[in-house]
Amino acid sequence: ENKEAVVDAILSSRYRNVYALLRHHVSETTYMGIVRNQILVDVQGEDILYQIFTSNILQRNPGEEAPFFEFIQRVCSECQSDNGCPVKIKPGCGGFGIRNFLTLFLSIEVSKAMREAAEAKHRGDDSKSALAQKQVDCFTSQLNDSNPILTEISDAMTDEGRCVSEIEAAILRGEEQEALAWTQRMDAARQRKQEGNEKLMACSAQYEAMMRSIREASE
Repeated sequence: ENKEAVVDAILSSRYRNVYALLRHHVSETTYMGIVRNQILVDVQGEDILYQIFTSNILQRNPGEEAPFFEFIQRVCSECQSDNGCPVKIKPGCGGFGIRNFLTLFLSIEVSKAMREAAEAKHRGDDSKSALAQKQVDCFTSQLNDSNPILTEISDAMTDEGRCVSEIEAAILRGEEQEALAWTQRMDAARQRKQEGNEKLMACSAQYEAMMRSIREASE
């Protein structure tokens, strides 16, 4: 029973940054539902987006690749303003998943390292336990440092998408100056997106070097 409780706690650790993203926009009941059902969360424009995957389907033999279903649901903030409307949420990604893919990968690595640390400690292997804990700390730091960069990229993508729509609408109305203004704003958004991608690559390279140093030091 204790082992199962530890495993559940480790697997739930990947949701440690959910509150940092959603804050007061959902209730405690919703937070618990997200964790219990292992739902991925992101924000797009003024909406919350939920994402979950099924187990493999139509799998011929265990271990073989197989398709699965992905479900995405768009909902509004549960927090209401004085006029009774949902409170606007800070824009996240213009294309759903940019935050989730990296976050999910790092969270899985954190969970794996936490499991290895616990198993090594149980065996009395202090060196392996210390190594695994350093990996946990490294992945967790990368997760925390990556999130604001991902938000920058997401905001730029959201702005870029809006600009494209406004340019098309202005052209249809025959308003060339307005279309030009939106084009300039779109170019600025694309520049911010590019700068964000470069920051993210630098961040990933930094932590890749740190992880390599941790592994080499243990050999």
